[in-house]
Amino acid sequence: MRRFSLTESTNPALRHDELFVPASGADTASVQGVVNKTAMLTVIAVIGGLVGVKIAPSLGQGAMYGVMILTAVVTIGLYFAAIAKPMASVVLAPLYAIIEGCFLGIFTSMIDGWLASADIAVAGGVALQAFVITIAILASMLILYTLRIIQPTRRFQAVVGTCMLGIFLVYLISLPLYLFGIQVPFISVFTTPTSGSGMFIGLGINIFILVIASLMLIIDFGIIENKIKSGAPKRMEWFCGFILLVALAWIYIQSVELVARIASARD
Repeated sequence: MRRFSLTESTNPALRHDELFVPASGADTASVQGVVNKTAMLTVIAVIGGLVGVKIAPSLGQGAMYGVMILTAVVTIGLYFAAIAKPMASVVLAPLYAIIEGCFLGIFTSMIDGWLASADIAVAGGVALQAFVITIAILASMLILYTLRIIQPTRRFQAVVGTCMLGIFLVYLISLPLYLFGIQVPFISVFTTPTSGSGMFIGLGINIFILVIASLMLIIDFGIIENKIKSGAPKRMEWFCGFILLVALAWIYIQSVELVARIASARD
């Protein structure tokens, strides 16, 4: 039996060794190809986000939560479908991008409404600021990785992987508790005090999670590069781009909450 190691990516979809089989010539994937596919999927997600923002005002609070839950469930299903059949990512990845984008658009609108109810204004809007933060993080991680300033060494992967595992355990615990009306403090902007020491604790946790999400890009860049150097088939570019989009969506969500927390603290 193959043992799991934190020196590998904690993203399970990147551990398909048998799928990155040697290819040749024009059929060989490239790092630039993965970057291009990731950019295309990001544009599709932005379009989905605009759709989500457009329909959000016409939804009541109950309907908004319902649509968010539905889109979240669908994207989770698509994620595991892509893991099971990576070759189908050429279809599953764009579908995931548009639905995930819609989810993020509605989520952002919900944050906007929450801030508006407290008469808190955000220059340019929450979506714009969070999008700028996300793109800045992606660009920064690409530069740091390309210049070999930060490399996914074994120790680096072990530390970041352990932190991410802890974060997702908290997510898994907090979700069923929320369904039973029990809110875990500080994890969400909605469950964090808007003043006092509790506000700064929530802000610190938000920044910590955002940093871990950003560093996960470094790990995934390294693994994707290694797989491509081994001669992965070109169709795997869609699969790798899909996985990077999942990471970017996580970064965007944390960026939205960061913008909201800072705006709340400022006011």
